[in-house]
Amino acid sequence: MARSIYIASVALVALLSSVSAWAWGNHGHQIVAVIAADNLTPAAQSHVANILGVPADKRSIAAAMEKASTRPDWEFRKDRATEPWHFIDICLRDRRSDVDAECRGGNCVTGKIDDYAKRLKDGKYDKWGADGDLAFLIHFVGDIHQPLHAANNADKGGNCVKVDPRLRAEDLHAVWDNTIVRRLEYSIDSGKPETTAHKLEQTYAGERAIDSWIPADDIAWESNKIARDDIYGALKIPVEACGSANVVCRSEPKVDLDDAYLDHAEEIAGRQLAKAGFRLASLLNGIWTLPVSPNDATHAANSAPAQVVSSQTVAGQIVGNRRSKIYAWPGCGSYDRMAPQNRVVFPSRGAAEQAGYRAAFNCP
Repeated sequence: MARSIYIASVALVALLSSVSAWAWGNHGHQIVAVIAADNLTPAAQSHVANILGVPADKRSIAAAMEKASTRPDWEFRKDRATEPWHFIDICLRDRRSDVDAECRGGNCVTGKIDDYAKRLKDGKYDKWGADGDLAFLIHFVGDIHQPLHAANNADKGGNCVKVDPRLRAEDLHAVWDNTIVRRLEYSIDSGKPETTAHKLEQTYAGERAIDSWIPADDIAWESNKIARDDIYGALKIPVEACGSANVVCRSEPKVDLDDAYLDHAEEIAGRQLAKAGFRLASLLNGIWTLPVSPNDATHAANSAPAQVVSSQTVAGQIVGNRRSKIYAWPGCGSYDRMAPQNRVVFPSRGAAEQAGYRAAFNCP
């Protein structure tokens, strides 16, 4: 990918990197979310805005999707059962026909993408509610495009492969999660996920049409091939038999990640992030081909723990306060005093009450 001259050494940029080993890291997921938000159809925009409780304009939707994209890492991982949902361990010795078998019981990233896409389409949410299910789907589409989330070489997806500590990352997986993404951001001269997302959109605009959604298993296999050739192969790491899932990391020499490797990795990461954003938009556009209807809004409001229907107020609507769980209507003293960020619009009083809200005492 053509880019501006890299203005700092790898070590300097890496000082800004997180050492987290979760997917693309916050910035990578945010980049994917912004690109997807920019490419939603009006129908899909209305549903995403409805579920996330924001106005149905691109700026508001992008900000809400950015926030949602990181929830599975900082909020939902308190439930340890969600941990294996972020990856699929496709061994480097596996063939394409082995991919489905590596997702045992659907308890991996490909299975969960299919699960949450269906839940959102059917409006049948699990315990995480409509907003939680959408957050998972946004996050998992990012995860599956990170090559080391679809590869295993008896090394926990690169977590056992140690790297030079000057990169401020403990292992190869963390380098791909964070260091390379932050390097990409600064090579674009932004350091911000939003600016990086828009630049990647421009760079890969010609490929948007071909980056439509394909089966999750095919994306996982595509990512696995990148890991084989451009991560393990480029570093001349021998291919191992994967064996048991309970891998104990061995003490091995650190791999050398020189500037040439990191430059190439940055190019791959930029392309994968753009592809993930375009494909996420394509997936959401396919889930919602018609705009939100009153029935959709009521259903979202009644699906615990989702609370939000919309934050846009129209004269005569029932408006709830997401903090106090109190709703009001025109003529109530509190109707016009709610802070904009706390306003939740419901299609009826019944919908508000079914979502756990009560009427304000100062209403006529």
